[in-house]
Amino acid sequence: MYKKIGCVLVLSLLMIIGVGCGQKPLSDGGTQIVGNEASNTNNQEVPTTEKGTSSENNKPATNLSSDSKEVPVNVPVEDAHKEDTTLSQDKDTKQSTKIQVYYTDTDATLLQKSEYEIHFANDTEKYQSAFKALQDDSNPDLISLWSKITLKTLSFNSGKVTLDIHMPDEARLGAGGEQFALDALKNTLFQFEEVKSIELLVDGAAVESLMGHADLEHPMVR
Repeated sequence: MYKKIGCVLVLSLLMIIGVGCGQKPLSDGGTQIVGNEASNTNNQEVPTTEKGTSSENNKPATNLSSDSKEVPVNVPVEDAHKEDTTLSQDKDTKQSTKIQVYYTDTDATLLQKSEYEIHFANDTEKYQSAFKALQDDSNPDLISLWSKITLKTLSFNSGKVTLDIHMPDEARLGAGGEQFALDALKNTLFQFEEVKSIELLVDGAAVESLMGHADLEHPMVR
């Protein structure tokens, strides 16, 4: 009886020892498997949210467009009104009159007068406009004797009109043409009652003759 109980105890003890020894490899193997799974898990690529972040960064900044509004530049109404008023005043101050301007016929044998309308704001502009009329050669039936001559300056003081001209070689005429040119100038300017004398200069100099044929008075008087 006691031998059977002793055998059972020995067998039980051996079984317990065998079970304990058999669990150690499983425990180690289990640990290794877990470690491999962990390492495999660590080696896997983990998707990131960088693309999402970059797309958000690439989105247009809609808030900036609302802040950077174009502000229209408004022209002050008073300034615009002043400009319009000034232009209208200039038009109102301009005067116009019809004068007689002298040319030659197509054969250059005699002086002929033609009516011309000029516009001016003062006496100086009036005489400048009269001289420009002398230079007008738009009429095919008349010849301008001053069309090729350049008026540099013109002034009016105490009844005397002073003209400073530049005369290129192609503007020079013969003896008859030179006298016609001087007569055309005097007849055109002396029709203004306030003009008492005419001083004609060539490039600032008081020359003896305008084109080398007729004497030039300084000044020419009525």
